[in-house]
Amino acid sequence: MPHLYIITPMPDPLAAARTFMDALEARDAERAASVCAEDVQIELPGGDRELQGKDGARQLVRMAPAFVRRIREHETEGTTVVLRGLTRAPGQFANYSTWTFETEDGLIKHVKFAWRHAN
Repeated sequence: MPHLYIITPMPDPLAAARTFMDALEARDAERAASVCAEDVQIELPGGDRELQGKDGARQLVRMAPAFVRRIREHETEGTTVVLRGLTRAPGQFANYSTWTFETEDGLIKHVKFAWRHAN
């Protein structure tokens, strides 16, 4: 009797992180929330404040300044993705940025990001 194998794709943490960043750049709050878990936690720089849940993801997109964000490298270890790149306000400043996404079952559970001056 032949064996029947069912292959299901593994969730892709990098795809979730890239979708989130693309949505942030496009200011598409619903798309950003679509790749987040219901109980996602988003740490804002400085650690003073945290946004919670899909509504927190939407809030982040809505309150984010219209910066140009360019990811230049990524690193994936298990279900954690680190994206590094440049965030800038053209003609004003540029910062190196690091975004860390922790995922579970293909959805983002935790986000934190930090900047350091590039110029």
